[in-house]
Amino acid sequence: MLETLDAAAVRRWCDGGLEALRAHQREIDELNVYPVPDGDTGTNLVLTLTAAHEALTAAHEALAAAQEAAGPAERGALAGVMRRMARGALLGARGNSGVIVSQILRGMADTFAGAVAVRGSELARALRTATDAAYAAVARPVEGTVLSVVAAAAEGAGRIKSDNLVTVARAAARAASEALARTPQQLPVLAQAGVVDAGGRGLCLLLDALVDAIATDGSPDIPAVPGIRPESVTPEVSAVPGIRPESVTPEVPAVPGTRLESVTPEVSAVPGIRPEPAAHDALTVPGVRPEPVATEVMAVPGVGSEPIAPEALAAPGVRPEGVAPAGQGTPASPGMPAGEGVSDEPCAPAGQEPWGGGAGAGEPVSGGAMGTGGEPHGCAGFGYEVQFLIDAEEVAVRRLRETLGGLGDSLVIVGTGDGEPPTWNVHVHVTEIGPAIEAGIAAGKPYRINVTPLEDRRAGGDRRGAVVVAAGDGLTALFEAEGAVVVDRNPSTAEMLAAVAATGAASVVLLPNDANTHAVAVSAAREAETTGVRVSVVPTRSPVQALAALAVRDGQRPFAEDVIAMAEAAGACRSGEVCTAQRDALTVAGQCRAGDLLGLVDGEVHVIGEDLAEVSRRLLDRMLGGGGELVTLVLGADTPPGFEEELRGHVHRTWPFIELQCFAGGQPHYHLLAGVE
Repeated sequence: MLETLDAAAVRRWCDGGLEALRAHQREIDELNVYPVPDGDTGTNLVLTLTAAHEALTAAHEALAAAQEAAGPAERGALAGVMRRMARGALLGARGNSGVIVSQILRGMADTFAGAVAVRGSELARALRTATDAAYAAVARPVEGTVLSVVAAAAEGAGRIKSDNLVTVARAAARAASEALARTPQQLPVLAQAGVVDAGGRGLCLLLDALVDAIATDGSPDIPAVPGIRPESVTPEVSAVPGIRPESVTPEVPAVPGTRLESVTPEVSAVPGIRPEPAAHDALTVPGVRPEPVATEVMAVPGVGSEPIAPEALAAPGVRPEGVAPAGQGTPASPGMPAGEGVSDEPCAPAGQEPWGGGAGAGEPVSGGAMGTGGEPHGCAGFGYEVQFLIDAEEVAVRRLRETLGGLGDSLVIVGTGDGEPPTWNVHVHVTEIGPAIEAGIAAGKPYRINVTPLEDRRAGGDRRGAVVVAAGDGLTALFEAEGAVVVDRNPSTAEMLAAVAATGAASVVLLPNDANTHAVAVSAAREAETTGVRVSVVPTRSPVQALAALAVRDGQRPFAEDVIAMAEAAGACRSGEVCTAQRDALTVAGQCRAGDLLGLVDGEVHVIGEDLAEVSRRLLDRMLGGGGELVTLVLGADTPPGFEEELRGHVHRTWPFIELQCFAGGQPHYHLLAGVE
């Protein structure tokens, strides 16, 4: 049994914690109380701790050498291991739960860094600091979540009048388990579903693993019911996660259709500083999504103060505009010849602080296949951006793609192929305007032609960039045509940082497009600030809001004012979506069963049905009933033939004065994304 915590025990803790989370990953995922498909808590916690484990493994030899010394050197080894674990978790954090756990580890690392020896009292102090850091990571703390569990662990550790390391750790784990069992009493939505908080369940497993790591006498500290210690089971609430507590009666009416994982910070607080008590009084109900407010993230030293070199930020899942692996082209989208890709260096209009994209990006057009052609040197030598809509047959568009590919760079042609003839959006950078327009005339009928002078992209300076989280070839093509770097859904902090670096810009806006990704975006923004990049987060909840935000940006405005304008545009866009229910649940619209189609407006279920077209029509009617002028529809990967025409016909018949634009997004899980402005 250890008297003081050492580096080897921290590594055992990380190993054991990751093993426990993997063993209970599915169980924690199933504690999700919301029926829509989303990044599940168990998976996010496993990915977060996997990143922490990999960070420790990579530095094992150096840490082992430092461990050979005694006294102060050993203390340094412990601090180094804990800091690497915390920083690895931060860079790999996924979802709200992953970000909060990374901040808990960071708070503990900060305490251990200043301790001569870590005994019971230092562990209790570390848990208090961890609680402060966790609460500071959330703009609106909600009790009945992982925050309540870590706060209870710190309080339980502080009550023990002992300096024994194992005794204090066991007290913290016991108090956490008791707090976990109380979460259904604090959040009616948990009681309604008969489950405990998923993030809190994961934290209990981590605290159990800490006890096992330091209790080296071999005595097991694992209770009969995984994650819940027998002495912590209260007679009022069943302590088995995922099993409906028979005697739980919510004292407050349940709020159906809400999701715990959607609690996201709107304005990031400074890590390590507990919010004023008033912040704890203003609790929000999970799943209720406030209007977007632009988050200007200030420079805050993260875990580890060393700057992150941009070249070290490459991460899987990040899709910088046009950047392809060495010797390869950008992966081809449907309708695009293999080996073609967006150019490495897209240009920006002259007279603007370069954003990429250009005039006419918000014009109505059907979205779909993307075709590009380019040179490795991007816009070098290309003086104009030409963009237009064209009605042409697909065979003519293929010839147009080949012609424009030989004339210029940053070529993107987007269209669904629907219509007689189909409508396409064409974007290209060229040295001469005339041949590009003539190629369009030869292919069909070009209109809404926009020509913008370009200037070469320069490193640093006042150039601006955008990072967008999105999935689906069509959505990726749309955002890349706007000059944004696209990151796949449910990214880690490291992947967001890599995307920020890939913009090469001095000022960057992040558009997370998901409440569960907002916390990761804020965490990445803090880290990016330490490298000298100015980063703001516009808390978009859907890709349609990101499209609205990007449409109003203006490089001639100061960056802060432009971010505010983007946030206002996103907030003015009501978002809707149609997806398939993943589980039985009680929602605002009534009981839904797994496999039902759900129509959601701003995150709340409003329509339940079995026919995709009917649910989509009812959803649009519900959204347009509150007013609107422009409707944006983004079709999913599995929408049936004729679906777009059916929705267009319904909108034109029922809402004749509405302007409608439709894109083939190709996104998974969501059959339809809708925006009303």
